[in-house]
Amino acid sequence: MIAVEFLCEDLPQYGLVLVPPASTDYAPLLADIQRRLDKPAEGTPPIPETLSPRISEQDESTSAILLNKSPKTIAAMQVVWSFETMTGRSYRHSRGMLSVQSLLLPFRGPEDSLLKLLGYWHSILPGSKRYLCESGMVGDNTDVRPPASDEKWPSGGGRFNQSGRRRAVSGRDLAKITLVLDGVFFLDGEFVGPNREKLFEQTVAEIEAHTFVAKIAHKGRTDGLPPEQVLAEIEKTCGPAPENSSLIPPSVHNPDATPDELRWWALQRLARHVGMRRKFPQFTDEGIVNMIMGWAEAVLPHFRKG
Repeated sequence: MIAVEFLCEDLPQYGLVLVPPASTDYAPLLADIQRRLDKPAEGTPPIPETLSPRISEQDESTSAILLNKSPKTIAAMQVVWSFETMTGRSYRHSRGMLSVQSLLLPFRGPEDSLLKLLGYWHSILPGSKRYLCESGMVGDNTDVRPPASDEKWPSGGGRFNQSGRRRAVSGRDLAKITLVLDGVFFLDGEFVGPNREKLFEQTVAEIEAHTFVAKIAHKGRTDGLPPEQVLAEIEKTCGPAPENSSLIPPSVHNPDATPDELRWWALQRLARHVGMRRKFPQFTDEGIVNMIMGWAEAVLPHFRKG
């Protein structure tokens, strides 16, 4: 049996290091992550069993452990597996391990207490580590410090958004696998990585979409339009709420996606968000317009490439 070559493309110049299974450091690091997974710390967010991340032997050959040796907190991350077969065919599997929406784009106004929770559970603190595999990401910041009293998830609290258990099918005729840290956002807005998946441009597109739609809402309010008409004006820009619930960024399937395509994708995400709110009686058109106007007041980090 021919051994598959496994390569890691990390970012050591920024303190982001991938430890592959062949490394002597891999097993003890993995054991520590597993130990914390088996005995979660008090205040760990509840994770539905169907979404609960696992460390599986079938994932080991394509896994690595990420060490955050930088002095900064990781707030969002895009990871890509590239596969090359014996016959020369190539394909890839891209996965976002942390979402920019949780901490970097506070347009949807979570209250301060929730931001504190997300800041601990939806980030990778300096010195912390994570198990990265095709099925998702495993680990938390308890390997650096336990959660503070206001960082503990309330008992029976909300759903924890962790990477799921879906796994890409790697096949059996592989010659080489490359795991790439394609894009990493630090909490202060600095972005590093080759950015082939255009995570940076996706984030910029979301900022532009929120800002533009907020201006439409402010103008409508200034012109004295009723809330339903303001939302109708916004729909002219965003289009109707899409039926597709996933709205995968176009750059996932097309690395050459243009800024216009990314902006349209971001506007469609907003259309879906507004459309979903309008389906529930607790959200009035007046309240939704006020929410949209509030996007103009969001305090954002200074986004830039490192």
